[in-house]
Amino acid sequence: MEFLLVDDHPYMREGVAAALRELHVEAQLRHASAGAQALEWADQQAAAGIGFAAALVDLNLPGMSGLQVVESLRLRHPTLPVLMLSASESPADVRQAMAAGAAGYCPKSASYTTLVNALRLVMAGQVYLPPLMLNAAPPWPSADASGTLTERQLEVLRLVGSGEPNKSVARRLGLEEQTVKGHLTAIFKALGTVNRVQAIQAARAAGLLP
Repeated sequence: MEFLLVDDHPYMREGVAAALRELHVEAQLRHASAGAQALEWADQQAAAGIGFAAALVDLNLPGMSGLQVVESLRLRHPTLPVLMLSASESPADVRQAMAAGAAGYCPKSASYTTLVNALRLVMAGQVYLPPLMLNAAPPWPSADASGTLTERQLEVLRLVGSGEPNKSVARRLGLEEQTVKGHLTAIFKALGTVNRVQAIQAARAAGLLP
């Protein structure tokens, strides 16, 4: 089980490696200090049929930004779970990371246990948001956002709004569960939200759901 860490601070490697050993005793860590190197390694691993278990990406990187790295990883390796790491605890940065395609956002101030739990969630196909988002007011759309969503995304949104889990949505629409997750990511981005609950509330506010 090998993980990819994209961070330009060498000291982060030891801390993340220690956390990964709590996740899996044989976990290995490959450390890239820049986005271009990380993308090259991710491509090589995928070509070899191995792939990383997850990628941990710093928000602030030299050259290619962390957000650009996340977007590129999601585009080139859509099944790779990506967790954003950052010293920032700004709700706006969390929203940007999730809109870029990250499956979670973990502040660097978090404990090893929190980081491990966040990784477990994103590797299981779920979303991790830090506690700082609990009281953050999401930016609801001021007008009908239906024009920015495809018909399929609207179908996914309606089923999610009725309480259907991803697996059930996939079964009812004849889709792969990973495809449903991809539609949800696009829905979150269109509505300016970072999770299902916020998306449903935003959709109701925009008149997309009853």
